[in-house]
Amino acid sequence: MLERSRELLAIDLTEIDVRKGVLGTIAVVVAVVVISLAGLVGETAGLAVLFVLVADSPGTTRERFTNVLTVTVAGSVIAFVAVWVGTDSAPAAALLTFTITALATLASGRDPTVASRALILSIWAILALSFSGDMKTALELALAFMMGGVIATVVLWFEPRSGSAESIEGTADATLRSFEELIRSPLAVIAVVRASAVAVGTALGIVWYPEHPVWPALTVLLVMANKPGEAIGAGLLRAFGTLMGVAAAEVVVEVAGGSEAVMLIAFFVSAYAMFAFKHVAYWVYVLFLTSVLVLMQALVGADAGATATDRLTATLLGAAIAIVGISIGWVIAAPEDRLPSAD
Repeated sequence: MLERSRELLAIDLTEIDVRKGVLGTIAVVVAVVVISLAGLVGETAGLAVLFVLVADSPGTTRERFTNVLTVTVAGSVIAFVAVWVGTDSAPAAALLTFTITALATLASGRDPTVASRALILSIWAILALSFSGDMKTALELALAFMMGGVIATVVLWFEPRSGSAESIEGTADATLRSFEELIRSPLAVIAVVRASAVAVGTALGIVWYPEHPVWPALTVLLVMANKPGEAIGAGLLRAFGTLMGVAAAEVVVEVAGGSEAVMLIAFFVSAYAMFAFKHVAYWVYVLFLTSVLVLMQALVGADAGATATDRLTATLLGAAIAIVGISIGWVIAAPEDRLPSAD
C-alpha cells in the first residue's frame, strides 16, 4: 500500500516543459483579454479553438481535417442545445449529459482513434450548460463555437501537425464495429454506467453547487476517462491535488491581504506551472489548476473561501461518484469492452 502511494505521488521533474508553460501563460493572457472585450462569445470561440486544436491527430490531411470539422460541427450543435437547456432544470441538464456521454462512449468503442474527440465533446457539453440562456444566446454561442473552429482549422492548415502523415484508417478498420454490434456488446452497459455517473454529477452539481454547477460532473467525466485500472488512482490523485491547490491558494489570499498585485502574480505563476508541470505528475497539475481557479475568483471579487470550499467538496463528490461508477463498470464488463482510454 505504501509503495503504491509512492508510485501515485511520484514526481518526474524531467517532464517539465518550459516552452509549454510560456505558451500556456500567453494563451491565458490572451483569453483574459478576449473575454473582457467580447464576453461569453469570445470565451466560447476561445474554447472552440482550444478543443479543435486538441482534436487534431496524426493521419493524412483529409483525415485530420475531417476530424476537426467533426468536432467543430458537433461542438456547435452541442453549444446550441446545452446553452438552451442550461442549469435551470437539473433533470433536463442531466438527460443531456447522459445522452452525449453515452453516445461518445459508444463512438469510442466503434473506433478507438476518436476517443479523445469524444471526450472533448463530452466536456464541452458539461461546460456549455453553465452558459445557459435563451434561444438567441444559444444561437450566438453556437455560431461563436463554429467561428472558433474555423480559426483553429486555419491555424492547422498553415502549421501542420508534426509526425507521421500516413493514413490511420487501416488501424481503425481493424476494430471498427457497427452501431448495432455496439448496442449488443458489454460496452453498451459501460456507456450507460459512465453516462449515468456523469448525469448524477450534473444533477447534484446544479442542486448543491449553484455557483459552480459543472464541477462535480467534470470531475466524474475526467476520472472515468482513464482506463479502469487507473481510474481509482486518478480519482484519489485529483482529490489530493485539489486539496493541496485549495490550501496553496488560501495561503496566497491570506498573505496578499487584499493586494490584487500579489494575487495577480500568484495567478500567472500558477497558470505557468499548470502548463509547464502538466506531465510531471497528475496531482501537481491539478494543484496548480485549482490554484488558478480559486485565485481567479478572488481577483474578480468573489468569495475565495467559498470557492475553495466548493471546489474541494465538488471534486471529492465527483471523484466518489466516478470511483463507484468505474468499479461497477469494471465488474460487469468483459476485458475487451472495458472503458476505452482517451490517452
